[in-house]
Amino acid sequence: MARKQEPLFFRIFSSKIFFVFVLILSIYLATNLYKELQQRRRVKNEINNLKSQIDSIEKQNSDLKNLISYFETDEYVESFSREKLGFKKSGETVIVFPKEEEVQSITNQDNEKLKVYENIKSWWAYFFSNNNQ
Repeated sequence: MARKQEPLFFRIFSSKIFFVFVLILSIYLATNLYKELQQRRRVKNEINNLKSQIDSIEKQNSDLKNLISYFETDEYVESFSREKLGFKKSGETVIVFPKEEEVQSITNQDNEKLKVYENIKSWWAYFFSNNNQ
């Protein structure tokens, strides 16, 4: 019995070579699709990062604008001139209180001077007092 002649279309699609070709083409397309999806995800993440940076920079910009507007007010100019430059209004009396560290250092210096004085006084009394035995 002779083998029945199959149509060319059926013979091409049922051959092993066509199957291997379709398999290789499918793997190639799948890897390219995977790479493309990864690239899209990276770009999307970078866009989100840049948007968050933009938001933070815009917030900093807003804060700096507010600070600049405060520096331009008369209230700030007056407080700066009083505190940093030592200016005063006419008729005012300025009272300056020492800082805590300055008070501590002066107290420590006085205590050291007092100890030295007491030491000298003790030696004087030892050598020159009338209670010599």
